[in-house]
Amino acid sequence: MGLDKKLEEEIFSLSKDNKEEIFSFEYATKKYWLKRARATKSNFIHKLFYKLTDIDILLPVENKSEKQSLLYETTKIERLKEKGVCTPNIIFKNEEFFVLEDSGKMVNSYIRKRDITKEKMYYYMELMLKELALIHNNKEFHGGAQARNFIYKEDKVTVIDFEDSFDKSISLETLQFRDLILFLLSLTKTRANFELDYNFIINQYIQLVPQNKDFRKRLKKLASKLSFLITLSQVKFIKNIMGRDGEGFFKLLLILKNLEG
Repeated sequence: MGLDKKLEEEIFSLSKDNKEEIFSFEYATKKYWLKRARATKSNFIHKLFYKLTDIDILLPVENKSEKQSLLYETTKIERLKEKGVCTPNIIFKNEEFFVLEDSGKMVNSYIRKRDITKEKMYYYMELMLKELALIHNNKEFHGGAQARNFIYKEDKVTVIDFEDSFDKSISLETLQFRDLILFLLSLTKTRANFELDYNFIINQYIQLVPQNKDFRKRLKKLASKLSFLITLSQVKFIKNIMGRDGEGFFKLLLILKNLEG
């Protein structure tokens, strides 16, 4: 069954009137998201830091044109869906943009609440880990596995934002390891009034993706390698300028350094 003609007309009308890269709209009581094609690339500083540090999380993304990026992302969404991963339904696409059915609210909007309970926190964690594991067990990677790219609605998590790709020389294992680091890093920003059990979270991931059981050792090795940065992060001047993202990264390094096993 093809797309409703009136909905298609509405999509084209909105695409001309609204120049935002991503925006939502409603039609016949249903919510949709329009995402424009956008090029992907890493800047010179990003590439330089990766060359100097060799940190997986800083892997430069592949340079792609707007059209290449859109084709890559929509193809990956559809391929992952065929493999059983919960990805959004694409209702329309052309060379300039594509339109997705709404899948709910970002998991971030739930896990960053100060009054979230441990039960709820680990409920969302389990749902996200299951989808990430499904991606990895199907010999795929996400590319942007932060909590903000997991969408929750009616006891189900949908995974979004697959535009980032990487040089073909980068191994799948490295890209999956990067996914896990990004996922853990995004959890450092929760405002919950209790500390997360990262040992438990990593163990859960390994139980779901047993072929990546060495990731625990790799995480500890990474933290050990960058231990000088942990010390540096405690310097008052550095603390004042590094911002929340930097603070989260150093917090994660300290957590990984103290992992069990």
